[in-house]
Amino acid sequence: MKHTSITLLTLTAAASFAQAAPAAASAFTTSGNIAISSDYVFRGVSQTAGKAAVSAGYDVSHTSGLSAGVWASNVSDAFGGLEIDLYANYGFKVGAVDLSVGYINYVYNTAANGGEANVSATYAGLNLKVSKGVNGSLNEYYYEANYSYDVAAIKGLSLGLHYGSERLNNNDDYAIGLSYPVLGFTGTVSFSDIQNGESITAFSLKKTF
Repeated sequence: MKHTSITLLTLTAAASFAQAAPAAASAFTTSGNIAISSDYVFRGVSQTAGKAAVSAGYDVSHTSGLSAGVWASNVSDAFGGLEIDLYANYGFKVGAVDLSVGYINYVYNTAANGGEANVSATYAGLNLKVSKGVNGSLNEYYYEANYSYDVAAIKGLSLGLHYGSERLNNNDDYAIGLSYPVLGFTGTVSFSDIQNGESITAFSLKKTF
């Protein structure tokens, strides 16, 4: 009987300690997103022939800086009707600069597939990125600069600027966007223009969870 009492006391103390001890933080974090857009615009070109798009993605990140994810959207019949992107990145810091190297593979139902390797650097809201097609139908370079800025005068409002240049076709594209919280979503209105092409205004609602 005495042995039993000691055993119960020990178990009770161990249980209390387990409840009081903080849970170890996981090395992995996950996030998902879903969005609806009036037009899916990529590098100044509509991927849905001017029609609406529904997209969703899922990402996994590790404290080491490694991350990977998948993203999908409907596209026009010219691109096969469905696009699925598979990607992986490694991010790290050098002083105050965030650096990243990565790879993304674009998969379509019937259109030609291809993959790009990329490197980028981000500092004080300015992101510079170079992508190079390395397999499939992609072999060109794409250079881009992106800038994001939170408008202090209006809480939640952010401004995004983009400039891109595709060397193979000698095309430059530009975009400006404004984002603001809308009923638990992030609402964005954007204006895109591409050299020797048509300008596009698009609206989107995105939820991240």
